[in-house]
Amino acid sequence: MSSSTAGGDVSANLSESQQEALAQYLSVTNSDTPAALSLLARCQWNVEIAITRFFDGEPAVDPVAEARAQEEAAAAAAALRAATAAAAQRPPLAHIQRPGNHRHAASSSRSRSTDIIPAPRIVPQPNVSARRPPSILALFFLPISVAWRITQGFAYLFSSLFPFLPRLLSNFYSPLNRRGGSTGSSRRTLNPRDTANRFIREFEEDNGVTGLPWFEGGYAQALDLAKKDLKFLLVVLVSPEHDDTATYTKETLSNPEVVKFIKDRDIILWGGSVADSEAYQVSTALMCTKFPFSALITHTPQTSSTAMSVVTRVTGIVSPQKLISKLTAGIAAHSEALNTIRSRRAAEAADRSIRDEQNRAYEASLARDAERARVRRAEEAARAKAEQEEKERQEAIELEERKLLTWRRWRARSLKPEPEAGPTTSRLALTLLDGQRIVRRFALEDSVEDVYAFVECSGIEAGSEPAPPEKYEHQYGFKLVSNLPRKVFDPDQGRTVGDSFGKSMVLIVEPLAHDEDDEDEDDEDE
Repeated sequence: MSSSTAGGDVSANLSESQQEALAQYLSVTNSDTPAALSLLARCQWNVEIAITRFFDGEPAVDPVAEARAQEEAAAAAAALRAATAAAAQRPPLAHIQRPGNHRHAASSSRSRSTDIIPAPRIVPQPNVSARRPPSILALFFLPISVAWRITQGFAYLFSSLFPFLPRLLSNFYSPLNRRGGSTGSSRRTLNPRDTANRFIREFEEDNGVTGLPWFEGGYAQALDLAKKDLKFLLVVLVSPEHDDTATYTKETLSNPEVVKFIKDRDIILWGGSVADSEAYQVSTALMCTKFPFSALITHTPQTSSTAMSVVTRVTGIVSPQKLISKLTAGIAAHSEALNTIRSRRAAEAADRSIRDEQNRAYEASLARDAERARVRRAEEAARAKAEQEEKERQEAIELEERKLLTWRRWRARSLKPEPEAGPTTSRLALTLLDGQRIVRRFALEDSVEDVYAFVECSGIEAGSEPAPPEKYEHQYGFKLVSNLPRKVFDPDQGRTVGDSFGKSMVLIVEPLAHDEDDEDEDDEDE
């Protein structure tokens, strides 16, 4: 936890661009912060170069160190030229002894450096594809190509029906193939994953299903996984031309104790045949000189923060116990350093998890505050809208009342005066809504609407309005109803007073809502 805290204190002093580079590097490599800072500083804070060095390993010669060495060499040469005269006066013994000391120191340094061999990241280079033959030759060889594909199809069908024959034939012809030369040139070049699956399939055809946890992918992918997860990678390289290959794979590698050892320690197991291009390139990079060959590879932080190195080499035929012993020694020698890095990464991951949890809680709090603010704004908007609608409704009611009053005053001004009693008049007794009784005479040729207008304008003084209000259509809010028999008289039927009421009639003014059903019934009777 202290290392992660120190890394956090250092990262706090970085610039914004450097912090972004550090965050991007950690998200891709999942490495510890001190190592990441060291590598990024060596790469001049170039994230792409740092990630490439993390997965491919540090270059054999650091460009920065090489430039410094050149400067130091130039300074040393200048100093050597300045001291030439003095060097000539020195005793010969001292002149001879100093280079010897340098050679001794250099040899000691080389002996210490050969304890761990770098394991570079190998990406297989595709073979140069054969040139396409001219079209005339292609047409000439077309029948042969078709016949060859048909033969391959029958061979595949035959091998599917009799799966034991290919194994017998391969065992029968394998000595001849070894004597006849390399078969690698006739093998089809595949991508790393398919090449690994082909090696696993051929291994199981020769040795049966052993339970070995082969990595189904390329060497570079296996190396990257071992670096990322801080695991041990066991690389097994065999040669189909070597006489000891079959013995090693059957008696040593397929031994149940070896299989259990690899599984129990969660070792990444990758194998290949040097007849394939990728395995051949790996054997060259790992300086393999004898087959069968096994190499235990892991991260070596004492070399550099991104180094992957060969910590154990096993060449030739060895017993299962000898192989397990060598692998155990290599694992024991480097487990402590890996455990330290694992603990550091776990602490940093825990810190990141806590920070992420805090960020999520903070974002959730912001989201809740934003939601509350949104709800409050929505409520205020709804309240303002309701108030505006109520205001508009009240204004509409007031406008309607003003228009109604204007219409009443205009209609009262246009009412015909009450005629005198005579044979051309009708006497109507009206009971208003407030219970008041009014008796008035109307001319027989007056319309029923004139009676409605008289009731509507009752108690309203005539105004001086020359015309009704604009955009207003008056609707009467009551009905004139006779008592015995009950009948509703509608104002828009175009009938006269004489036709509807005769010489006299008693009428009751009722609200419109109370006699809508009666009106419908009267309309049906008529």
